[in-house]
Amino acid sequence: MVSMVLATNQISFTDDELPPEGREHTLPMYIMVKCEDMIVFRVLIDNGLVLNVCPMSTIEHLNEDTSLIRSTAIIIRAFDGPLQEVQAEIELAIGIGPWSFMIIFQVIKVDSPYNILLGRPWLHATGVVASTLTGGSTSPPRIR
Repeated sequence: MVSMVLATNQISFTDDELPPEGREHTLPMYIMVKCEDMIVFRVLIDNGLVLNVCPMSTIEHLNEDTSLIRSTAIIIRAFDGPLQEVQAEIELAIGIGPWSFMIIFQVIKVDSPYNILLGRPWLHATGVVASTLTGGSTSPPRIR
């Protein structure tokens, strides 16, 4: 879907692409991406996020070179409200369809049902407008 958005600058859906709940669903919008030569599932697209977030557990699964991780002094408000220190910052190559983007992520230690969270910085850099109409599935999060 994101490939189609980037190619045409528009989104359109047919009714057969909707989840079983139809247009009344409240499922989150997520995709899979290629990240540093690995396929990562359960990548959440959330236009409410002001950061691109990569949980530390995802970094560990990707076996990233620790020299690419930079320290940062950013403090954020966590999903459940309290302030939380960002562990680090890292720039990763994210592939979606035939396109590749270098994306800066804030790395935090957080339990998350998603492996990567793409927020407004990614949306603005790519020029896409996300639609949550087709949502995601209920399969468990995983990294391959």
